[in-house]
Amino acid sequence: FGGQQVFYAMHHIFLTQSGIYILVFDMRELLEPNKRDEALKYLLFWLRSVKLHASTAPLILAGTFLADMGERDNVTGIDFLLRELVKSSFSQIVPNINGDLIYFPVDNKEGLGIDKLRYIVEAKARDDDSVFEKISIRWM
Repeated sequence: FGGQQVFYAMHHIFLTQSGIYILVFDMRELLEPNKRDEALKYLLFWLRSVKLHASTAPLILAGTFLADMGERDNVTGIDFLLRELVKSSFSQIVPNINGDLIYFPVDNKEGLGIDKLRYIVEAKARDDDSVFEKISIRWM
């Protein structure tokens, strides 16, 4: 749904405990000193919003433009920034255990990291008991 400020008042309608949330961000912005603070502020807003409205739902962080990152140090540097941002306040964040990161770096154009992200989303969906709840056919 819309991430623009005009939609903020509607978040409580869409953010529920029975969801899986992916917070997507542009990793390049975290590497540019003149954009970093605003990007971190925006990420923190979304982290808090999901925590407020869906505190037990899984939250996956996905950083885009992996192909533009160059050295592995950039990926780990972003991981450091994100860990500092969340500290221990957001226990619902799903870590990228394979990469030993708090987030999933991906690149849509090159297809990098997409399989790992897809796998964790599917795994979290299978773990959610609400997926198996029976609902009235009229709701479909």
